[in-house]
Amino acid sequence: MFQKILDDTSQPAPGECHLAALTAADRVTWAKARKSFFTTGVNKTSLDAIEKVKQQYLLLFYFSASLSVMF
Repeated sequence: MFQKILDDTSQPAPGECHLAALTAADRVTWAKARKSFFTTGVNKTSLDAIEKVKQQYLLLFYFSASLSVMF
């Protein structure tokens, strides 16, 4: 699943190449950026979608891990 992302050779969308810099920032910087750039419009929609998928993935991961311990 992640290998497809790593192997992707497509060019980033304008501004996308700077997104990773936010993840390296401290919590205060990230919170300010989130409040400034991710509370409305397409950025909010995109972040909401990412967080929803992340939550579903984590639930699936923990559920499947629980099942493997049970059986």
